[in-house]
Amino acid sequence: TLSKWRTRATALFIGTAILLLVIAITGIVLTCKCLRNKQALRTVSIVLLSLITMVLAVYVGLTIFFVYAVSRQPPIS
Repeated sequence: TLSKWRTRATALFIGTAILLLVIAITGIVLTCKCLRNKQALRTVSIVLLSLITMVLAVYVGLTIFFVYAVSRQPPIS
């Protein structure tokens, strides 16, 4: 039904966001290791990947928070 679909869709979006978060963190680590000689490119890459990581972390955190809040809400009579 509709609630099962919403649960699957939320899980899919959360899963994708977590995967992208892991990829962005891996990108930060690899940027630090591989771009030691190119200071400007390293700085720009780390700043962009950090912003992406921050946005994804906030998205995942808020989604978990709101799903928990909705699941604890009393049913509408």
